[in-house]
Amino acid sequence: MKQQTEFSKTIFLAKLTLPVRTLMTRSAVDCAAHVAKILSFDEKGIFGIKLAVDEAFCNAVEHFSGVITPDERIHIEFFIEDDMLVISIREKGIPFDRRQAERYTPESLDTMNKPGLGTLLMHQSMDSVELFVHGRDGKETRLKKRLAYGALPPELVESTADRQGKKRITVKNPDIRLTSPDELAEVCRLAWRCYGFTQEDFLYDLDALTQKIKRHEFTSVTAFDPESGAMIGHAGFKYHDPAVKVPELGLAFVDPTYRSPGLPKKLARLLFDIAEQEGDRGIFDCSVTTHTFSQKGMQEMGSRPCSLLMGIAASGMQAKELATSRQEKGSVMSHYYAFDRTPKTLFIPTRHRDMIAEIYTWLDLPRTFEAGSSQPLIEKSSVTVFPLPDELNVAFITVHTIGSTTRQEIVEGFRQCENARHDAVYILLPLGVPASPDVVADCEDLGFSFAGIMPHVHDGDDRILMQRVHIELDMDAIKVYGDMSKTLFSYIRKERERVSATVT
Repeated sequence: MKQQTEFSKTIFLAKLTLPVRTLMTRSAVDCAAHVAKILSFDEKGIFGIKLAVDEAFCNAVEHFSGVITPDERIHIEFFIEDDMLVISIREKGIPFDRRQAERYTPESLDTMNKPGLGTLLMHQSMDSVELFVHGRDGKETRLKKRLAYGALPPELVESTADRQGKKRITVKNPDIRLTSPDELAEVCRLAWRCYGFTQEDFLYDLDALTQKIKRHEFTSVTAFDPESGAMIGHAGFKYHDPAVKVPELGLAFVDPTYRSPGLPKKLARLLFDIAEQEGDRGIFDCSVTTHTFSQKGMQEMGSRPCSLLMGIAASGMQAKELATSRQEKGSVMSHYYAFDRTPKTLFIPTRHRDMIAEIYTWLDLPRTFEAGSSQPLIEKSSVTVFPLPDELNVAFITVHTIGSTTRQEIVEGFRQCENARHDAVYILLPLGVPASPDVVADCEDLGFSFAGIMPHVHDGDDRILMQRVHIELDMDAIKVYGDMSKTLFSYIRKERERVSATVT
């Protein structure tokens, strides 16, 4: 008997545009897994969808038509059509007569051409696997998986077109408060409605979100429409090390069906007040450089630029309703707002003294600078390598304690990152010990250049950041706000060029 049709229109879920590189497979598979979960597939179904997308994406890379240039892309779309999840993987094809476009659906596993086990499993995992040739517009693999009746979340039943036809509701005076435990489920839903699956995983997992708040690793504030009681906005603090008490401000989003002038700043203001009341030492953020809106907002809050990490962002995310678009890797400008203004003595490289002093002037943090010394090191060295999630493909090398073997440990950590083919590697060095300038020089010998400073963040110490980026970056695409950020960006860019010219 034919399954009852639950929804016959097309519902667009997500769109990714990724470089033609196998290392981007994880991004495609992760998005597929998130979509499958929201559509209530069981573990076996989710695994099959992930496997099929993995195979289809790898095939698109391996069999890409023509020479792969930096401008080439693979386009992936997820949508619902006639009770089916449809996943389209599309890439540029060779010139082809549109009138001769072919459509291929294997009749059986026995009669199909079997290029390998992966393709065999891809066909077994999905209800339909089709190949389209669209002439000059490219080739497309289309995967289909039937949805169980009732699998559509209520938010999806209302079509995007219907919602776009509605007038946005204006909320002039929203209620803003700490999120209560029984409101956390709505935070998960709001994150999905606003940005699809472009935020951090724990925001879509109620248990994980609840545990982070209980462990004081996350603080959540939300805004509500007083008339309807609807949750319309969110922002949060992430405490990477609760003992250090320096949270990262972020995870901010506003329901697109509402407009509330100045809401992001109002949410941030409540978080700033909470941090000060809790005795936090300061607040930092990582603002994207694809635009300057968030940077402008942070500086209007009193935060000041202190570092620029290049190539760290998985993408410049754009969102509209349920659609997401993933572009090339980007950079982030970090800002800092200090509550703890206790004076400190720092040992900084002479070369960077003027720039570092200017940053601390912006931050209004009292610091005394000394040149350092080359005294014998008696402390036991402590260095760790911390790769970020696969979709970011970068790693941090953190020097906790400078000792006699620190240079060797940094070299070993850097080799480990090179073997893992990370797009970029960042080093965090303590500035409170006399040997710091010598270690900075060692890092520059390895091709690392100045990226800024971060007060208080790691182990409670002020740190200098060094970076080495292995991928091509469009410097003109990095947008920064205000004279301070422009000064810092110019210096970091010149230092990168200087160090690159000295490294073979």
